Amino acid sequence: MKFLIVDDHFLVRKSFKITIREAYPDVIVLEADRFNATLSFITDPEVVLTILDIDIPGGTGIAMINEIRTVRPDMAILMCSAAEEEFHALEYIVAGANGYLHKSAEEQEAMSAIASVLAGKKYVSDDVQAQLLVALAGQKQMVNRPAGVRRLSERENEILAMLLEGKWVKEIAAALNLRPNTVSTFKGRIFQKMGVTSLFELSDKVKRQRRF
Repeated sequence: MKFLIVDDHFLVRKSFKITIREAYPDVIVLEADRFNATLSFITDPEVVLTILDIDIPGGTGIAMINEIRTVRPDMAILMCSAAEEEFHALEYIVAGANGYLHKSAEEQEAMSAIASVLAGKKYVSDDVQAQLLVALAGQKQMVNRPAGVRRLSERENEILAMLLEGKWVKEIAAALNLRPNTVSTFKGRIFQKMGVTSLFELSDKVKRQRRF
């Protein structure tokens, strides 16, 4: 059995490798620092888990999930990123990832996430689970928040349009000559104003509003 760690930071890969070997001493741990290498590694049927950063050289955001699934429909995919869970976890799960782990997670949580996805279950943090349950129950309330596309600023509408086109944060930043962190901040504001927690929800809400 083999695990693949895809991250462009050596220390992150090294840390994961050490932690995994303590819990799974018989597992062979492979490493890649760019997405292109991922596709060649996972053709090996012994690779049963890919731990994937969402912001990886050569990566295409959510589209990476479909690329992996095309090669290995049965692959367990655990996203691992420093990006905000509340803005990214659910959209990656909806896209087909098995789990989403924040890089600040403690060792015990990381091992729980790995065990869950290997068992064919979904994994998100307790905070994201709570967020998902509230959304599914229809109890989410956006008190005193402006809602709807018309309430967004000109810049927010511009970024909204690019998000709906499937553009990644770095692509938007380059196109608008902004810092990626600035685009992420705008994205967060858009999610808050629209009362959504993922790009999937955002797209659906915009489509519904444009019918009226």
